Amino acid sequence: MTERFEVVVSGGGPVGMLIAGELALHGVSVLVLESRTEVSDQPKAGTYHARAIQTLARRGILRFPRVEADYREIVREPFQFAGYPWLTLRTRAIEGPVMIGLAQADLERALGERAAGLGAVIRRGHTVTEVGQDDDGVTFSVRAGTENYTLSAEFGIGCDGPRSIVRESGAFPTLEYPPTLRAMLGMARLPHPDQLRPGWQPTPTGWTLLNLNRFGSSRIITFEFDGPEPDRRRPITTEEFQAALGRITGRHVDLENLEYTSRFSDFTRLVTDYRDRRLFVAGDAAHVHYPLGGQGLNAGLQDAVNLGWKLVAVLRGGADPAVLDSYSTERQPVAARVIENTRVQAMLMNPKPEHDPLRAFIRELLSNPDAHDRLADVVNGHSVSYPSAPGDGDWAGEFFPNLTVEVAGQGPRAVSDLLARGRAILLLDGGGGVSHAAGFSHPVVDLVAVRQLPDGIPAAVLVRPDGYVAWSGAAITTPDGRLDPGFTAASNFWFGTRTGVDVEQVVVAGEQH
Repeated sequence: MTERFEVVVSGGGPVGMLIAGELALHGVSVLVLESRTEVSDQPKAGTYHARAIQTLARRGILRFPRVEADYREIVREPFQFAGYPWLTLRTRAIEGPVMIGLAQADLERALGERAAGLGAVIRRGHTVTEVGQDDDGVTFSVRAGTENYTLSAEFGIGCDGPRSIVRESGAFPTLEYPPTLRAMLGMARLPHPDQLRPGWQPTPTGWTLLNLNRFGSSRIITFEFDGPEPDRRRPITTEEFQAALGRITGRHVDLENLEYTSRFSDFTRLVTDYRDRRLFVAGDAAHVHYPLGGQGLNAGLQDAVNLGWKLVAVLRGGADPAVLDSYSTERQPVAARVIENTRVQAMLMNPKPEHDPLRAFIRELLSNPDAHDRLADVVNGHSVSYPSAPGDGDWAGEFFPNLTVEVAGQGPRAVSDLLARGRAILLLDGGGGVSHAAGFSHPVVDLVAVRQLPDGIPAAVLVRPDGYVAWSGAAITTPDGRLDPGFTAASNFWFGTRTGVDVEQVVVAGEQH
């Protein structure tokens, strides 16, 4: 008999493991198939920006001390744009750090352990070779060593990187831009560290990036702009790496113990629709671009949470499967903006004189505070907001701040703690109709009665599991005692009507439910 799961994830990197954990958190039967037999320590993205940090914090994956501050207070940290120190990132003081550094391998291990602990099945050394789908489900053909087998699922997700078999097997239209540059990354000891300057360093022939470690291996990247590498899989030798450093810096650089080498470029691909019936793509399977600032992984982690809770809403809350279309509607434009700014960065980094006017223009533009902060918010994810419908309220589509609220019977609780179970929360203070909602029950929505929300925050807020607002208003009821139609529409659309007491039956003043 063919094994069957509710969801099969192809690819066990951080994005695949996070999706698996999101699903397993709600008892969804999920299988992760990963071709690697162990986590790779190859240096990859290690910079995490505010919105990805907040997303992980709202599942308890990252934890930070609670900060007592007004939710409008902003903190800032210097960053770079195209290697130049032109950008300062920002976030609300109550929402965690602006930026952290964490090896991708360490995050992958942590997310894998979490997913397995929640009940996800993880199979390493199992490679997906073919994917098919019909009206009844998805079929995966898998190779494990010398054995081949098939299994089926209601839904399949491709988190299997730039060469995604899920993307190639489905009908996923794409936009592509060919590479224009070549880059190499490696870890090596520098016996004479003064031969190479730390940080981002431009020269007339290219760039170097050095994360210096005087007591061990340093992370070194070279960037050259005389065309792409014809064979990205060709092994990198110490001699080749030294030659590139010599061309760029004009001097010989001694290297010892070169390892963990890789090649990359500014090749770009964007899937224009992340859903093909029962198949989905996320992370690098959906968007590939010039890897500057870790934006791809940051976007992929948010893809995972966005898709995860929507599958849960369908599988556990009874939501209409049409809600799954919103995954692409919301997340694809985010990747498109990442691709826009990374393509611009590739042009800015090109040292040829014909790009000097562009550099001068962007530098001057970023001296304007409004333009600067707009770009900073694009890079760290703070610019992301999602479409809303009439009647959803002023806060709909926005990321809800990590307020600490006084919860009836529980004391002070941060919003990140309330969202840790991966469920939506319906925040109601005394003016939001909390006395009218005693009978509310839903498998993926928690009612949270609070003493008082801060000034400027609506008295009734329905917050999605990914932290974005689904609906907000003065109360869940209208002045004439009826359930607010905007609240009803938003709740039923996003989370379904499979309730212990249906949303339509929420008790209103003086009525029996």
